Amino acid sequence: MPFISPLKEIIKPRGEWTSRSIRTGLIARKIGIYPMWDKDGNRYLTTLLQVVDNHVVKYLTPEQCRQNYGPRFGNLGVMIVGAESVDPQRFTKEYCGLFRESGLMPKIKLTRFQITPEAALPPGTPLYATHFQVGQHVDIVGKTIDRGFQGVMKRWGFHGMPATHGVTKSHRRGGNTGGGGEKGRIWPGTKLPGHMGAQQIVVRAFKIVRINTKFNIIYVKGPNIPGETNSFVSIRDTKIPTYPKPISSPFPTYYPGEATQPLPDDIFDSTMHNYEEPTILYEDKR
Repeated sequence: MPFISPLKEIIKPRGEWTSRSIRTGLIARKIGIYPMWDKDGNRYLTTLLQVVDNHVVKYLTPEQCRQNYGPRFGNLGVMIVGAESVDPQRFTKEYCGLFRESGLMPKIKLTRFQITPEAALPPGTPLYATHFQVGQHVDIVGKTIDRGFQGVMKRWGFHGMPATHGVTKSHRRGGNTGGGGEKGRIWPGTKLPGHMGAQQIVVRAFKIVRINTKFNIIYVKGPNIPGETNSFVSIRDTKIPTYPKPISSPFPTYYPGEATQPLPDDIFDSTMHNYEEPTILYEDKR
C-alpha cells in the first residue's frame, strides 16, 4: 500500500482564536544586519532572520505531554517544528523515522513550542514568514557567540591592574577574591575567569518592521539578536503583556491558498520608509 501524506486528510477542525491562545513559533537563520530609516529620517539597524523550509513535524496533546514530561506543561501542548530539509543519508534510520508520520524529509533543526490545543496544526503543514505581521513584537531565543575561556577583563569588564608602579605580571588579573577568617573561601557567584558565551538566552519584545515574502525574511528592529551569522534562532509571539498580540494575526498560521490577493514582495511597517516611495528630503531648520 503506497504511503499517503497526512496533509491529504483533515485531522481536526481549525480552532478559534481566544485572548489566551498561544500559537506556534518559527525557526530562522540570522543572516545579517541591515540599516533602515523611518519616515522622520531616523536611522535604525535591523537584523535579518530568514525562515527556511519550516514544517510542522509532530503535535503532542496536553495529555501526551503530561505523560512524557510530567505536569510542568500544564494544559499546553507541544508543537515540534523542523527547518531545512537535507539528504536522509546524512542521518541514522532512527532519526529519519521521526519524520515518517509527517511525510517530510529529515530536518537539520528541530524545536519545541508550547501551544494551546486550539492552535494545533496537522503534521506536514508548511510555515512562512507571514505567520507574523509587521508591527507586532516577538520573543527570540538564540545561543550567544562562543568566546571560549576568557579572563575577568573580557568576561566581566574589570578594569585590571595598573600598568606601572610596581605591578609585575598581574596587569590583567582580577585581584583579591574574598576575605579571611571563617569566611575565607570563594563565595558562590564570584566573578572569576571561565567559559564565556555559548548560552541560550531569550530577548523579548523585538518589533517586526519589515517582511520579505519572496525570500521569507523577517526584519527585526535592533542589532542585538543572540548568535553569530548563519546560526539558528526561534521566533514566537511575545509573552510581555504590555505588547499584546494583534487580533488580526493569522490563526493558527498563514495559509497561502486562502489569500484573496497575492502579497507584495515587501511589507513595511507604517512608521518605516518604503524604498519604492519617493525620497524624503529634510531641510535644516537652524
